[in-house]
Amino acid sequence: MSPILVAAAALLLALPAGAFLLAKVVHLLATRRPDMSRGAVGPWVERAAACLCVAVLAFALGGLGGFDSRPTRPCLAERAEQFGPQSYRTPDNDIKITSRYFPQSKVCAFPDGTSVELVPGWTNPLLVVALAGVAACGVGAVRAGSSSRSSRTAGQRA
Repeated sequence: MSPILVAAAALLLALPAGAFLLAKVVHLLATRRPDMSRGAVGPWVERAAACLCVAVLAFALGGLGGFDSRPTRPCLAERAEQFGPQSYRTPDNDIKITSRYFPQSKVCAFPDGTSVELVPGWTNPLLVVALAGVAACGVGAVRAGSSSRSSRTAGQRA
């Protein structure tokens, strides 16, 4: 897939996620309340959406790690940063780049056995924690919905 298309897709996903998180921060600063809704389930859904937005941003930013129109350029730059500017002087065709989407990884393997990772180290842990937050908030929303429904039902029976 073209690196330009990957970058465009990452930005199209990251922009709404960033806008939602920015709106949540502005709301928090303006009202000093973390949640916009006041029902039993609404705050849990908002928190799950915020965690999902964090996961989308982490995935998008991690996917842009090592993005360049010439794929080997970030590999050479990262190697020069880690091992010094004179560390590699052979043709770019010898560099093998392998990518994975989950866990995110983009590894440049050089012919001398050296390899460098282009995806930032914080990306995958943040992605896992954010997805766990989505699951936990989903469970909280279901529990809050069932407890509010059962309390309404008990109030009608009495």
